[in-house]
Amino acid sequence: MDNFNYKKYLAEGRLLREEQGNPKAIILAGAPGAGKGYILKGLDLGGIKIMNVDDIYIDLLKKANVSLDLKNSTPEERSEQAKQMAVANKEFKGNIAATIEGKESFILDGTAASYNSTVKLKDELEEAGYNVFMLYVYTDLERSLSQNQDRFEKSGGEDRSLAPAIVMRTWKSVTQNLNKYADLFGNNFVAVANTLDDIESISDLESIVKKYLTPFKPKNTKPKTPAQQKRSDDNKAKDAEELKAMLNSDFVYDVIETSVSKEEAQMRIAKFLNS
Repeated sequence: MDNFNYKKYLAEGRLLREEQGNPKAIILAGAPGAGKGYILKGLDLGGIKIMNVDDIYIDLLKKANVSLDLKNSTPEERSEQAKQMAVANKEFKGNIAATIEGKESFILDGTAASYNSTVKLKDELEEAGYNVFMLYVYTDLERSLSQNQDRFEKSGGEDRSLAPAIVMRTWKSVTQNLNKYADLFGNNFVAVANTLDDIESISDLESIVKKYLTPFKPKNTKPKTPAQQKRSDDNKAKDAEELKAMLNSDFVYDVIETSVSKEEAQMRIAKFLNS
């Protein structure tokens, strides 16, 4: 007991109680392939766990012997994938609830494509005593689609690639949410732009669809009724109009202007975690 440092013991106990009483959550937002994990690399996260529904989903697909190359799925595989995603979501929600109940700090690695769901989660976390921060990573549509297209092959079949139509829909939702998230999180928000060089990027929607979506258009789908087809066509026309506006160079410039460097984002995250 001669070497026992009482002051250090009290200080460490106080810090532990503060950590237990003031847990932190970082919500990641960004389209598939945006590079959210890349921004976190090099940060000392202090053992904070990273939670991602994809980890559960991929494991379930492997156990069900379903290919992770979702962009080339057969109708039967798409049905099984939907089933397994429902199971994964249920398990993941339980894991999140247990983490919040245990007052554990964590990083939620997802897209935050649903604004309403994110608002609900933020409110729930703050009511439970959490400090909540958002890291938003913007990338251009082509990079998101390109990263997704190559993911399955580059991982040797260990990581999943989504149907490109889903990637494009997610990119649209996440990008539309940028300013709303900046307002919602205030000082606890940082955005990073991770884009292709201008020389590489395709900026017109028709060329993007032809290159990334058309080759992977689902085959042998169930025929639509005339009413369903009209609704589908109307939705596609609306989506195309909104996407074209977001591919406009002025829009992209405004997004990049509101973003910070990777290094500054890392500094802000470290400050939040150590506050």
